[in-house]
Amino acid sequence: MKRVVVGTAGHIDHGKTQLVKALTGMDTDRLREEKERGITIDLGFAPLDLSPEVRVSIVDVPGHERFVRNMVAGASGIDLVLMVIAADEGVMPQTREHLAVCQFLGVHKGLVALTKVDLVDSDWLEMVRHDVEDFLKGSFLEGAPIVVTSAVTGRGLEELKGKLLELCVEVPERSAGASFRMPVDRVFTIKGFGTVVTGTVHSGRVRVEGVLELLPQGLSLRVRGLQVHGDYVEEVGPGFRAAINLAGVGKEDLERGYVLVSPGAFVPSTFVDGSLSLLPQARPLKNWTRIRFHWGTAETMGRVKLLDREVLNPGEETLVRIHLEKPVITAPGDPFVVRAFSPVVTIGGGRILDSNPSPGSVKRQKLYGQLSALRGMPDWKRLEFFLMWAAEEGLTPREAFLKTTRSVPVEEVFREILLRGRGVSLGGRYFYREAVVSLKRRLERVIVEYFQENPLKLYVSREEVKARLGPMDERVFHALVDEVAGDGKILVSSEGISLRTWGPSFSPEEEKWLEFIRDQYDRGGWTPPSEEEVFKKGGIPSEKGKALVKLLLERGDLVRISREILLERRWAMEMVMKVQRHLAEKGELTVGEFKDLLGVSRKYAVPYLEFLDSKGVTRRVGNVRKTKGGGTGKRQAKGEG
Repeated sequence: MKRVVVGTAGHIDHGKTQLVKALTGMDTDRLREEKERGITIDLGFAPLDLSPEVRVSIVDVPGHERFVRNMVAGASGIDLVLMVIAADEGVMPQTREHLAVCQFLGVHKGLVALTKVDLVDSDWLEMVRHDVEDFLKGSFLEGAPIVVTSAVTGRGLEELKGKLLELCVEVPERSAGASFRMPVDRVFTIKGFGTVVTGTVHSGRVRVEGVLELLPQGLSLRVRGLQVHGDYVEEVGPGFRAAINLAGVGKEDLERGYVLVSPGAFVPSTFVDGSLSLLPQARPLKNWTRIRFHWGTAETMGRVKLLDREVLNPGEETLVRIHLEKPVITAPGDPFVVRAFSPVVTIGGGRILDSNPSPGSVKRQKLYGQLSALRGMPDWKRLEFFLMWAAEEGLTPREAFLKTTRSVPVEEVFREILLRGRGVSLGGRYFYREAVVSLKRRLERVIVEYFQENPLKLYVSREEVKARLGPMDERVFHALVDEVAGDGKILVSSEGISLRTWGPSFSPEEEKWLEFIRDQYDRGGWTPPSEEEVFKKGGIPSEKGKALVKLLLERGDLVRISREILLERRWAMEMVMKVQRHLAEKGELTVGEFKDLLGVSRKYAVPYLEFLDSKGVTRRVGNVRKTKGGGTGKRQAKGEG
């Protein structure tokens, strides 16, 4: 069954509630004060089945100027408006204000009911009809059906239903979207069930036993039950007037204006960026004027920052940043209404362009240019712009999702950017393609500069490179290194990072020292000298000598056994072969046997054996060494043969 939400609108005492009762048989004035005073104060709701295929949810709103905030809450999320104008009074102030509200909230279609026609004669009725037609010119209701009705006599009710059905058939089906969102308009408790909230589902779906997030509090709540106009259902979706029985929260923790959403899909924000249009009859709006901001069922105070001027004149439109006193839960494309702080009248409205602007100050001119580029863009194009503005920072998938309308998963939005070659996914973040090119160039430059400053180095550690690059997500950094290595610009190994075309350069004196150090360790065999002994003997400055030793270690010409002992590579390899042959023959090796094997004292024997243990050549078992595999040396030798 197709579901359409219809909202009433119109001046006080023009017969909205009576008309809804005549159409549905339901009195939507539920409060004692409403019945005592004979006026609608809060929102009322009633179902109307126009055909077996179409069910209408009617939202009846108050017409008194003091309760326009409730009217705005009720008009949020409606598909069609039923503008009610009494034939005995015609167009009145709240008629005009309600029409403006509906226009700002993005309502595109509706119809007019001329009520109380039983109180006027035909000539007066014809005059009022012409006045209404003139009033609607230039609005979204220009040319809309105008149906003459009487809730008392029943005149025109069937015609009204017929016209309403025609419009409902034309209303496009709402897209489910990726994320559930329902602004709360009523909160109450039912004995035996607990807390219940109602609202119009804007997007997404939720099932019984599903989990929703209550914003702005951030509470995680379980859905105990769902109703649509008194009928129990298993699931609700876009356009449903839903009553949701919630577990884990009390009535005192909820109020109109809160929003139920898919967990993690929305983030409250205390400022939003968007377009703002001022009504022709409004007063000029100065920069930083305090206003009342209405979105969904919420109202909060705020101030308007005009981005390209100091005064917005009546009938004009511009781009703004609205600073709010309480957080709101919006998405790009959402409509909003602005009312004056005092006197409290509707003065304008607009559309959200960025519901979660990045924190920090931005120059008005720059922000104006950015927002201008976002108007009317599909999600993929919007996200492409935000990635471009994020530059080398990029966006996490969640940050990227918040820049979209949340109508589809962000992966689908980003896939379009990937297909067009405009984006790159790197280390769990999304980047604009040019930003990654810039990052790669910066990484290469940092590495080159390091080797220019350290001409005797063969490798630079990842930690050193990352420190020189500045703050960067760990995963992004490692993915960036892999990207540059894949391009063939650098070599990455366990020793560190090196340039493919880089080699150390030496002065004649440094080359002489380098050969001297290697020769001393070659001559020393398994009883090598200490580093300081070599430097002193060769007349090599200590710092220069240490740099040359590190180079020989990086090249593999020397092997570090311990902090004090270095071996020339040939002697280290021969030591390993001697030990392996011994173990293959005897199965185990004692410290004494090892000393005899190499002809060294315990000073060298113990560090050598610990080195062999660390490299997996041997393993210590009590006071002897055995092969790493655990079997006897003879069995292993046989197996390897």
